[in-house]
Amino acid sequence: MPPKPPAKIKDGQYEIVKRLGAGCFGEVYRGRNTRNQSDVAIKFEFRDSKSTPQLKHEAAVIRILRSNIAPQPQGFAGCLHFGVEGAFNCMVIEILGKSLEDRVCECGGKLTVKSTVLIAEQVLQRIEYLHSRGFVHRDIKPENFMFGIGEKIHHVYIIDFGLSKMYWDKQRNMHIPFRQKLSLTGTARYASVNAHKGCEQSRRDDLEAIGHMFFYFLRGALPWSGLDAKTQDEKYRKICDKKETTPVKDLNTGFPAEFSEYLDYCRKLQFADRPDYVKLYGLMHQCRQPSWRDHQFQWFDGGKDPPGSLESLVPRQTQPQPDERMGQQTTSKGCFCICGNGGSR
Repeated sequence: MPPKPPAKIKDGQYEIVKRLGAGCFGEVYRGRNTRNQSDVAIKFEFRDSKSTPQLKHEAAVIRILRSNIAPQPQGFAGCLHFGVEGAFNCMVIEILGKSLEDRVCECGGKLTVKSTVLIAEQVLQRIEYLHSRGFVHRDIKPENFMFGIGEKIHHVYIIDFGLSKMYWDKQRNMHIPFRQKLSLTGTARYASVNAHKGCEQSRRDDLEAIGHMFFYFLRGALPWSGLDAKTQDEKYRKICDKKETTPVKDLNTGFPAEFSEYLDYCRKLQFADRPDYVKLYGLMHQCRQPSWRDHQFQWFDGGKDPPGSLESLVPRQTQPQPDERMGQQTTSKGCFCICGNGGSR
């Protein structure tokens, strides 16, 4: 058993208040900035753990995502401090509210089309920005999207970049090469079919996983959830088989056709393709009725306005992708030239 995290860090500037939860990386606590009494979140990672350290990498990713950007992008919590405290790596970040999974559970296990569409518009903006900075997330799931607090209670944040990876080689100004026979990275329920098959992940895989997540919100469960298996390998294999053999049309049990079109498009992308983010956002926006406001989620008293003043969401802005900035037209043919593989579907 690892020791308890220190009660105070950074020479007493931050102190622990309450344990919030734990994961494979370590533990998360609610904390307090003793200088201004503001709330923060503090993540601790035991340095001698058998797991691969992630916290230093995550802190570096957050700083890259928020560096040299004015104004700061919505939906990305700032890293206030990273350091080593005794036996632990620790990171202090902005405190956030409830996760999308928390909200699903509060709503009886599924969300309305209205709530899902409002969430989808924000999620797609967050992932487009992440991709524009050269990263793929690689662990898309409802627990890794959280709402803000106070006047940002309706803002969706993307979190947990411990498994994120650069898909764009900045030194060579090109997409990373296609690889196979890799272990699954991410959460099996939402992972893409290609991720299950051991393929290197790229932008298409984040987007496909997001499509699975949208159907989870709408349906309350996915056909590959709860499959019986004796080992983890067997379970992953069964999940992959079920995903691959379940037609997208069978996932859509009475929801807008745009959700099916979204997933169909993502599954047809090749490894190094640059996704059409305008198209994907547009599909979700087509489901939106003119009277819907950005904050009218079902948990706010049936879709009414939440209490207090709110900070408006910034209208969607196109985020130029690395291959777009370089003037390259990344296609499946281009992928063959770069990496010797057209990108297995």
